[in-house]
Amino acid sequence: MHMTRYWMTGCMALILLVAGRWPQRDDLEDDHLRQRTRIALTSKYDMDETVRQIERSVRRNGLPVVLRTTVRPPNGTDQPHEQARVLVLGDEDGHTPVLQTQDQARPELPWTVVIRQRADGQAEVLLSDPGGLAPPEGVSEQTLQKVADLPDMLKAVLT
Repeated sequence: MHMTRYWMTGCMALILLVAGRWPQRDDLEDDHLRQRTRIALTSKYDMDETVRQIERSVRRNGLPVVLRTTVRPPNGTDQPHEQARVLVLGDEDGHTPVLQTQDQARPELPWTVVIRQRADGQAEVLLSDPGGLAPPEGVSEQTLQKVADLPDMLKAVLT
């Protein structure tokens, strides 16, 4: 993968633009993401409680939630079960990394947790494997360790 841009930002307009896009399963199979692993967890809770549990956990462990938003599917109805919740995590200064590869038109927010409701009422939680991406410059070792611990922390809270 040829990374062309990888930076930290606190620009809420950019974060909202990227996070506000509907997370499609096809995105998980794009060439630019195949080289990184996506982690998928099934929560024992419904979507609302899963979001609350994640927010409490990450904040308690020192990772601020920079943005919490709801995303609706394109051409979909406005039913709550068809929505996804997106949590964008940041560093202690409220910045989050943005990645845009050479062959990718849209930027990506690698410190994002996506929560979608499954047909059985449980929630599906999707996040990028923090070990599959070089750390952005200027982020403290302490924050990088918190991000690296995120998958295990979420497994312990949600499953």
